[in-house]
Amino acid sequence: MASTDSSSKPDTEKPDEVTSEGTPVTEPTDEVTTKVTPKASDAVTAEEPVKVDEPVKTEDAVRTEDAVTVDGPVKTGDAVTTDDAVKTEDAVKTEDAVKVEEPAKVEEPALVAASTSSAPAPKAPAPAPKSPAAARSRFSFNANSLRQNGIYIAFALIVVLFAILTGGDLLQPQNLSNIIVQKSYILILAIGMILIIIAGHIDLSVGSVLGATGAFSAVLMVNHDVHWAIAIPLTLLMGALIGAWQGYWVAYFGIPAFIVTLAGMLVFRALTLVILGNQGIGPFPDTVRDMANGFTPGWLGNVALGSLGGADVITLLVGVALVVTIVWTQWRGRTARQKLGQSVESMTVFLLKIIAPSVVLMFVIVQLARFKNLPWVLLLLGALVIIYSLITARAVFGRHIYAIGGNLNAATLSGVKVKSVTFWLFVNMGVLSAVAGIIFSGRLNLAGPTAGNSFELDAIAAAFIGGAAVQGGVGKVIGAITGGLIMAVIDNGMSLLGAGSEQVMLVKGLVLLAAVAFDVWTKRRAGASSR
Repeated sequence: MASTDSSSKPDTEKPDEVTSEGTPVTEPTDEVTTKVTPKASDAVTAEEPVKVDEPVKTEDAVRTEDAVTVDGPVKTGDAVTTDDAVKTEDAVKTEDAVKVEEPAKVEEPALVAASTSSAPAPKAPAPAPKSPAAARSRFSFNANSLRQNGIYIAFALIVVLFAILTGGDLLQPQNLSNIIVQKSYILILAIGMILIIIAGHIDLSVGSVLGATGAFSAVLMVNHDVHWAIAIPLTLLMGALIGAWQGYWVAYFGIPAFIVTLAGMLVFRALTLVILGNQGIGPFPDTVRDMANGFTPGWLGNVALGSLGGADVITLLVGVALVVTIVWTQWRGRTARQKLGQSVESMTVFLLKIIAPSVVLMFVIVQLARFKNLPWVLLLLGALVIIYSLITARAVFGRHIYAIGGNLNAATLSGVKVKSVTFWLFVNMGVLSAVAGIIFSGRLNLAGPTAGNSFELDAIAAAFIGGAAVQGGVGKVIGAITGGLIMAVIDNGMSLLGAGSEQVMLVKGLVLLAAVAFDVWTKRRAGASSR
């Protein structure tokens, strides 16, 4: 309430005089009408006007924190005249009449307790109106759910779109096998890249490291006839040393990863040219070629699938095992949350989360079983996805990666060894780049000077399309694999449609921009709903 001096009163009103003993000279004649009105002996609501017939003594001054509680300003049509000074604990004192001219908005009925010993207990206040936080939390959940699952919905829509445009050729057994084999090295790079991005860094050198390690393996196996069982570990060791070199400058010397890896992109491209002598080296041993392009043998033969023809039994059994694993892990996670008293999705949503991926997985498995069984590189990729998913979800090292990317200062204060984690992240990226280098060179049966050009861009795009956040702290391995598959489907589908390379690059660029814009939009909406 705002207090005014006597000069601000209307001329027609004259405040009562108060003697030094605290008794009024004149009797109060005005009625005080408010929506919250004190009464001498009882608590009253704001609907009835109250006429004060007795003077208010200074000893019975009303304290605001014990008397009137309202949610908005109080409206009075007339001036409020007191017979004595009113004391409050908020240091609001009035020696004269106070007139409040602003309209009041009282959202709930307030009760006034008189400061007399005979006053009954005040009535319980009406329940407060429901906060809009419930509605906001519902939207926040939807935004977060859409952010987490939107990538899978987008992938399904892209596959359906290109399946229609290509007349079903996209989903033919041989074409599905080609997509996996041709883009396997990008998916391997994406696994390491998503960990780097979660920690808040970037690696622009993975394409050049891929080329350098592939060239190194070619020199060992082709020029020096080193057995593949020895050459492959040596190549992985070279990748680890390259990662350690870059990790040292980022983690311990404090140079931003963007600068270090940009320099590495140039240095290791030059190293590739030096190793190869600016010429291609090949062919690779049969084992390496089979690792990149080969398929598992049909140990148990084929089984008839009616009009679909024969299918490899081992491949079908692998598909069934994967479906059982999906069902078991989802059910186990749901029951664990229920035991802890956490909220879980409805049974309809839960069944949808199980049935949809299981159907898609079995469709791909059946198509592969009808062609040439499972590609070896798919088994390698599956093993990497399982291992790194467990590391990020269950291992302490994985939790530290998310902590560093989410809040570096908090992670440091919490005792996370930030420098050590960052260092080993880049070592891991170097090893995975070496694996991708061997696969790529074995697939082409040649290690060339241009191997790995722009592969870092595809790996980064796969990570961001798969749900990684630009600021770090967010992302999943399976999301990066999904993002890489989206890029692979776009490449393959537009090739089937006869589109030029410039059109492919245009579409991939727009998809990347849309994915990052979607991530930023969902963050803003979630942030707005939490305020």
